[in-house]
Amino acid sequence: MLLAKCVLFLVLQVLSCYGEFFSSTSGLAKLFETEVVLLAELQNYVNEINQHAEALQSEIDAIRVEHLNAADGIDDYLNNPVNAFRLIKRLHSDWETFEGSVTADSSRSNYLDTMANLKENLSFPSQDDFVGSAIALTRLQQTYQLDVAELASGILNGVKYGTAMSWQDCFVLGQHLYALRDYNHTVPWLQQSMQLLGEQSYGSESASLDFMEAVVEYHREMGAHESALSLVNHVLSIEPDQRSHLLEARQQLEELITDGDKNGLLHLTARRPGDYHESREFRMYEQVCRGELAPLPSKQRNLRCRLRKSRLGYAPFKLEELHLDPLVVQLHQVIGSKDSDSLQKTARPRIKRSTVYSLGGNGGSTAAAFRTSQGASFNYSRNAATKLLSRHVGDFSGLNMDYAEDLQVANYGIGGHYEPHWDSFPENHIYQEGDLHGNRMATGIYYLSDVEAGGGTAFPFLPLLVTPERGSLLFWYNLHPSGDQDFRTKHAACPVLQGSKWIANVWIRERNQDNVRPCDLERGQEISLHYRDFD
Repeated sequence: MLLAKCVLFLVLQVLSCYGEFFSSTSGLAKLFETEVVLLAELQNYVNEINQHAEALQSEIDAIRVEHLNAADGIDDYLNNPVNAFRLIKRLHSDWETFEGSVTADSSRSNYLDTMANLKENLSFPSQDDFVGSAIALTRLQQTYQLDVAELASGILNGVKYGTAMSWQDCFVLGQHLYALRDYNHTVPWLQQSMQLLGEQSYGSESASLDFMEAVVEYHREMGAHESALSLVNHVLSIEPDQRSHLLEARQQLEELITDGDKNGLLHLTARRPGDYHESREFRMYEQVCRGELAPLPSKQRNLRCRLRKSRLGYAPFKLEELHLDPLVVQLHQVIGSKDSDSLQKTARPRIKRSTVYSLGGNGGSTAAAFRTSQGASFNYSRNAATKLLSRHVGDFSGLNMDYAEDLQVANYGIGGHYEPHWDSFPENHIYQEGDLHGNRMATGIYYLSDVEAGGGTAFPFLPLLVTPERGSLLFWYNLHPSGDQDFRTKHAACPVLQGSKWIANVWIRERNQDNVRPCDLERGQEISLHYRDFD
């Protein structure tokens, strides 16, 4: 009972925290190091109190021996002057000594002082990190249609990657999703939590059943009547007499289910009309990420793999055509692992939350929930690795890299993603003062790491999914030859399911590129206009 109460209490505690870590896996190592230190300090505290407890236990055992001897005849025992003296002595001085020993024990205060100091000097996650990681789990759950029970067991797409979540983990996740008003995801996580709680050795104890009763109220408020009824029946099956007050609740729930009642938070908070996440386009994006939507064989028939000669004397490029119109190609084995590692190492100390250009068209940028990654930008002259990336793109495409934006190295966080977007700027985009380089004509993505699961680059309108392959370069044009936006090139970064995704983004502007890609005299954007305002 005491154990159950302690566990039930601990699940409700909130950790003091600082910093942002959910938007990049790069910083998670700092959090792991923090927990290593905290674990060592807690172990030291436990060792100290164990030593103190062992000393007190030896005194207890000695006194119990005296009491066992006295049990044979209390009068005979007390009539012995030695025994009488020892009893008086214990109560007069020994018990005062025991009390003083407990009072003087500094292990608790030492531990708390150490913890206070560590919180000032170690990395801790913030509330935003906690919420961000919770949302990431539900994003993975929805995008890849993951079963909650499997996800809680550490199984991702049928593969066991890590340890299982506890019932407390599932409950806290459900509790925060409830606070975020994401009730559709709250229900299954609370169900999983209660199932796991029932399987514990203390799952049938009164404290656990009290907790289940509290969760019943969550389900009732949300209008999840079936879930509430199932939990009520479970509690009544264990303590029918002590929980007879639930009989009325059961009857009410059964009537609501029979009547098809649709009251509750689940039904009051339907998604707003025009919600992008309910659009056909977003569903297509998720289908591409899952591999359910792919180019038809007839569209792939004319695709080729070939060697493309380097103009600068490098080894020929191993080019694979992924799509012809618009042209999307992947160059394999462009850079080696040494350069990939070097770029990651260069970026780690400088990465910060990635931003997007403001939709207000004022030329500014801001962090956004639809892009969870961290990045750092570098001039291509930074070092040998950055220079090499610039040379390879210029060599392959023929484009003038003097008109490329700074290289951006990015690392995606927990469930890291970037929802469908265009790299090119809209017609109403306001360029920053002095920016005379024009729109983003072309994009190159260097994959600096493999990704175990998820994390692909999805083109919902093509529809095409490109799997990250370390050392390769993905390249396409964002504009028609007329300079108009090619709306078919809308693309996204699918959520990272397992692993760490590192990329380097190359954006090349249209100024002074006429010798390679002359501007058409007629606008040729009609073929892609349909995708500008796609439902």
